[in-house]
Amino acid sequence: MINVGWALCCPPFHLIPQTCFLCGDAATTLPMCSACWADLPFQGPACVRCAKRLQKVGICKQCQEASKPYTHTQAVFSYLYPLDKLILAAKFHHNMTVLNLLGHLMAQHLTIESRPDVLIPVPLHPKRLRHRGYNQSLELAKRIGKHTGIPVEMNACQRIINTPPQTNLSGKQRQSNLKGAFKVVRVEPHWQHLVLIDDVMTTGATVEELASVFIAAGIKQVDVWCCAKSNQ
Repeated sequence: MINVGWALCCPPFHLIPQTCFLCGDAATTLPMCSACWADLPFQGPACVRCAKRLQKVGICKQCQEASKPYTHTQAVFSYLYPLDKLILAAKFHHNMTVLNLLGHLMAQHLTIESRPDVLIPVPLHPKRLRHRGYNQSLELAKRIGKHTGIPVEMNACQRIINTPPQTNLSGKQRQSNLKGAFKVVRVEPHWQHLVLIDDVMTTGATVEELASVFIAAGIKQVDVWCCAKSNQ
């Protein structure tokens, strides 16, 4: 078992005085002050398959009753304040400093029991990518890859349907919304085990659909690493 770490005392940020993104405290050399850092909602015990919060590590009832195309899921945080504010800033407000921080926190806290062959960020549709200017999942994957040495592949799959946002949809609507949304365009012969990288996992509909197309393309094991898990 490998615990992926980066020196918290020497993070990859410019050590100059700045304002804490969350509370406004100016007495910090990091994007967050120590008090806000301590308030980050780490996920804790969870289902090993879908990352749903549990009283102890195990497999939740839903995963026992219904199989998933992905094998294991790790979520570093629960999607609660103040983590939700950080992700919204990174995802919709072009705050690359916060996105960089989240990627390094993921790299620090992920546990790698079986090293994957490749990291695959969940792709955006080209129209959404042009509108946003970057894919937050790719940026997270780049930072994890840099710290772990696991290669990142951004061109293995495409999002071929510009689906409506998942935010206000029910679980069943999320599943149907994503049907046929992804297409695998390249799989290397040595890829037997890959990991999907995403920012927030709610019902798991996105990674379930994407994992299914990779399994259909011949991948033996697909896992999921996400920054945060919403337990709604």
